[in-house]
Amino acid sequence: MDLRRRTFLKAAGLAAAGSLLPGCEREMHRLVPYVLPDDEIVPGVADWYASTCRECSAGCGTIIRVREGRAKKIEGNPDHPLNRGKLCARGQASLQGLYNPDRLRRPFQREGRRGEGTFVPIEWEEGLRRCAQALQDSPVPPLMVTRPLSGTLARLLSDFMDSVGGTLYFYAPDAELPLHAAWRESMGSDVVPFYDLAEADYLLSFGAPFLEHWLSPVAMGIAFGRMRQGRSTVRGRYIHIEPRMSLTAANADQWLPIRPGTEGVLALGIGRIILDTHRPMSAGKALDRFHKFYGSVRLSEVESATGLSRDVIDRLARDFASARAPLAIGGGTSCAQTNGTVSLIAINGLNALIESLGRESVARGFRRDHPGRSIPWLTERTVFELVSEQEKAGSQPVLMLYGCNPVFTMPPSIPIKPLFERASFIVSFSSFLDESTEWADLLLPDRDALESWGDHVVETDTQAIGLSQPAVMPLYDTRQIGDTILDVGRRLNLGHAHAGTFHDLLRERWKTFLAGKPHEEAPDWFERAWIDHLQLGGWWPESNRSARPPSFVPSRGFETARFSGEEREFPFVLHPYPSMAVGHGEGANRPWLQELPDTLTTVVWGSWVEVNPATAKELGIGQGDLVRVISPVGSLTAPVVLFPGIRPDVVAMPLGQGHSSYGRYAKHRGVNPVGLLAPALDTVTGTLAAGATRVRIESTGKKGRLVTLEQPAMEQSDLITVERRHGA
Repeated sequence: MDLRRRTFLKAAGLAAAGSLLPGCEREMHRLVPYVLPDDEIVPGVADWYASTCRECSAGCGTIIRVREGRAKKIEGNPDHPLNRGKLCARGQASLQGLYNPDRLRRPFQREGRRGEGTFVPIEWEEGLRRCAQALQDSPVPPLMVTRPLSGTLARLLSDFMDSVGGTLYFYAPDAELPLHAAWRESMGSDVVPFYDLAEADYLLSFGAPFLEHWLSPVAMGIAFGRMRQGRSTVRGRYIHIEPRMSLTAANADQWLPIRPGTEGVLALGIGRIILDTHRPMSAGKALDRFHKFYGSVRLSEVESATGLSRDVIDRLARDFASARAPLAIGGGTSCAQTNGTVSLIAINGLNALIESLGRESVARGFRRDHPGRSIPWLTERTVFELVSEQEKAGSQPVLMLYGCNPVFTMPPSIPIKPLFERASFIVSFSSFLDESTEWADLLLPDRDALESWGDHVVETDTQAIGLSQPAVMPLYDTRQIGDTILDVGRRLNLGHAHAGTFHDLLRERWKTFLAGKPHEEAPDWFERAWIDHLQLGGWWPESNRSARPPSFVPSRGFETARFSGEEREFPFVLHPYPSMAVGHGEGANRPWLQELPDTLTTVVWGSWVEVNPATAKELGIGQGDLVRVISPVGSLTAPVVLFPGIRPDVVAMPLGQGHSSYGRYAKHRGVNPVGLLAPALDTVTGTLAAGATRVRIESTGKKGRLVTLEQPAMEQSDLITVERRHGA
């Protein structure tokens, strides 16, 4: 396009004239001068409030910069024992949740058919009355599904559901339930240990994305930095085993592209070699358990199953056994198979085997005693069971949703929509109109985390509880879910219902908690302690190292992975992985995160299919070509990214995009790979085996829209060029 000066001025004149025509003016926004600030606000002076990040379940400590009553910046709390002043991109972008233009600003009720997403505003009194009436009229116990919680809110919701005879479920697509189940099956306790990476000198990771979205990536990143260059002793060595080179794998000394689903087989082979070449100090039944579990595998089978040579397997076993402080961890891809739990049992056992050689494991247990420990999880198997039970009984329960979006994150092959369709009444406490909230009959929006009170039990090597406090006044006519539940409880005349607000309940719980700790003997001791802990950001002792995990006692044998789809028809294994920026989709409505380039492909604002260049050559496709990915249960189209860091028999796609709702920044961007996933489940936990689906790829003969940062801007062919002329 040739854009000359005269053409530009002509276009500008037409635009100015058009602005005078009726119907062409922009919507006017009212500007309110900040002449009389609140008494607590000093113009030009910023305040910092300590709080807790709730963008994921880790619960990093934060400090929030507030000026003139507006939150301006979020940083990590340097005093917090988990993240020690650091904060990830999702934590930084949480400001865009607070000020998101698509937040629900008041209560709504459904108008029209369920699932259409049409609502009309109502007052809070009407919304609370309808919620209480639905619970009172329901002939069957209600269900409540929330994101993982701990602390006072978890106790409140659990007590409330017990009082109404219902069931509370936790749900998260990245719950890592096989990790907890593996420790329960092998160690007799589902308390996942604290992996002390900083003390390890040899790290063997079986797919655990600890630098991206596994457990607490910020804390893991800090510890990994110390392991690699933060100590005066020998630099720690790191080996990563995964079919695709993730960001975590890219930081390893060596990446081993193993066949999907064989991580546990490799762990068995390593354990077998260690037992054959070393003499464990354990004797009797303890030694028999190791030999029975690891001795059953043939090393020739390990070599053929994993695709790794015998020399590589021998070296892994030798280096792991000879290290001073080795550590084996498993997660991510090794959890995403039908044999995920049993694979993790084999991986966890390597740490116990090292202890039998007379060395201390750096997998230390930590305390996780909090109200959320006893709450069951909503797994894909649970959904099948609930739907089956409702079909048999003809029951139609009230369904309540908070902080999760299962309609988007569960594949269509799981009957989550029938569960919603059968509900007699659905209440959502979401702050946004997402795919699950669109099915609700009543919307009672929660306040943003930066407007709310709360506490969170932190999972680290020391006992710690983070506190959350409002950094800003509520922007809209919303209510914290704790206050909403307390109000509904009083309307139902529940005996335990607290008479005050959730803030009052939180203070009472903390007063009871702190009364059991050393404190000053003074009438105002709690007020002073409360303020001190709010300023600190929570409570944690100076030193409280936890106990070591119990002995290795595997309760089940090994299983091989199973895949959905015949290899002849579907030659590739699909490897879906959570986006480091938008996760499983919860961050897709934050434009900062949408604009954050993928660390390895540099793609922004969309979806893509990663294909090995050798595979792409065989298929006759290239960079940016639009292809159709087909599985036994679904299909979708996306552009190709040639990615050498992936096995030729594997294709990968990022999760988190493809929203049909969830606001202007998330809607209609990319595709959602969960639509390809077959209903394959982990055999122990019943969670979705996201890596157990085979696919095939077909070219559409078209080019896709692929926005990347990997090439110079001047190489783009569709740029508008402006001709520079003398005198112009």
